[in-house]
Amino acid sequence: MTKEQTSSTILAALPQWAQIPVARRWLFGIAGVIWSAVGVLLLVYAVNWLAPEPLPSEIGLAAGGLAVAAIFVRFVFAGIVRKNVARIEGGPARASAWAFQGWRSYLVTVFMIVLGITLRGSAIPKAELAVVYEGIGVALLLTSLTYHRRFFARTTA
Repeated sequence: MTKEQTSSTILAALPQWAQIPVARRWLFGIAGVIWSAVGVLLLVYAVNWLAPEPLPSEIGLAAGGLAVAAIFVRFVFAGIVRKNVARIEGGPARASAWAFQGWRSYLVTVFMIVLGITLRGSAIPKAELAVVYEGIGVALLLTSLTYHRRFFARTTA
């Protein structure tokens, strides 16, 4: 069974009411909005955690967050976005709204949520944690632009 067939089988297993068929264009829109929203959420955490820091420290930590963002864009999210775009483009004209990412990405998403909750509850100082949150938030925002461009480049629903 190919990856596409596995994804289709898993999505087809959803109850009929949860399948929500949409045109391919909207998969790009959904992905863009979700990636952007999560990026903004992470940046809000980072900004709030950096605000009490003295300005020189805040600037240094923020610069570290931008370095983390560059690494995540280059080595993590750009590849994921490339795979998602290729899968969406190669898929059917209409698909489940959940098909904006592959089923394995949902597992990664759950892992990242659990990791984020764990880190927020850990003894790691929030100012240091802000570097990671800022980096991932900026990286998500930057790579979400690919989805937004694909959405707005398509003229059909």
